[in-house]
Amino acid sequence: MSSKTKSSTKKAESKKTSSNKKTASAKKTASVKKSVSAAMRLDAALTLTLAQASLEAYNDFLYRNYTPNLTGYTFIGRFTGWDSFFSISGSEEKFGLIFKSQTVANRFIVAFRGTASDLDALEDLYTGYSTFKPYRNSVSPTPNDVCAGFNGIYSTKGGSMNGTMQQQIFGLLASQQLAEVYITGHSLGGSLSHLFTLDMRVSLPNVNIQTINFASPKVGGTNWSKACANAGATQKIMRVINYWDIAPHYPLSFDIFDKYVSVGAEFQTAFYGNDYYLHLISCHRLLNLQLVLKNCLPLNPQIWVGTFNDQGDKTYVMQSTAPPNVSNDKLLAKLRELKEIEHSMREAESRSEPFIQS
Repeated sequence: MSSKTKSSTKKAESKKTSSNKKTASAKKTASVKKSVSAAMRLDAALTLTLAQASLEAYNDFLYRNYTPNLTGYTFIGRFTGWDSFFSISGSEEKFGLIFKSQTVANRFIVAFRGTASDLDALEDLYTGYSTFKPYRNSVSPTPNDVCAGFNGIYSTKGGSMNGTMQQQIFGLLASQQLAEVYITGHSLGGSLSHLFTLDMRVSLPNVNIQTINFASPKVGGTNWSKACANAGATQKIMRVINYWDIAPHYPLSFDIFDKYVSVGAEFQTAFYGNDYYLHLISCHRLLNLQLVLKNCLPLNPQIWVGTFNDQGDKTYVMQSTAPPNVSNDKLLAKLRELKEIEHSMREAESRSEPFIQS
């Protein structure tokens, strides 16, 4: 064999070895990711209790003279928020509940409800930034990139309100001996639970907290994320989502310099229907997520494969599967594309110009 042939053979073997190492490394990385995902388990009893607390917050808003009821807990108070749209109009609405454990001393639950009125829907879409200010003390960096819609509900006092939502919650807790506070919420309520989690870490850092929320949208950008990490809030948050639900990906970011980001760990379920319009609603519905969690959390791994009737429309059949092991980047790209078209249409309308799609 000539020296030239030997050299070529060595190069080929070297490339093959390098390729094998990369493949092995990729498999190892995938294996690690898979094992981490498989190792993540939710406390079934706690998670279901917090889901029910979130549902009670909805019920308290929807039904007049409602008496909140949560097994193993005593209802101790409710709080309101100012629900407005671009500060043009608004109203004070019931937004959440506080419960005290009947079995564990000084343990509390603070639960926020999600979107339950037309004003909420408009507020959810308002994606401008505002600055979050904790009840006490300060946090660095200043979270000046928090969704204005969410922050406005949490920190605005309007009408005849006695105080902001923030002031009401801390006022109710001030009369209690606090050892442990569980924080929860669904949808918009999940976003509010994020704000309160950071607030607790900054304002009452000696109180042990844990947050498990459901179908929560994103709350803020880079500074918000850094502030949560620096305050020790990030590791306290668990986001429970449905892979097919688009709400956790909102608000969609258009600022290339400061995009909305997710904070905390994530536990995925996966359930869907076949009708597009009903699919969007049903994939986000707390009652459906609650049903899937009741079936999957006792299992090992915590994955449930089966069918069930939509809890909002019993004639609509839903399918629960293992969460797909693929990215939904294409879906998000399409959502951003649709959102950009919507922005263009609104801008054209505001200028009284005809909208032309290229």
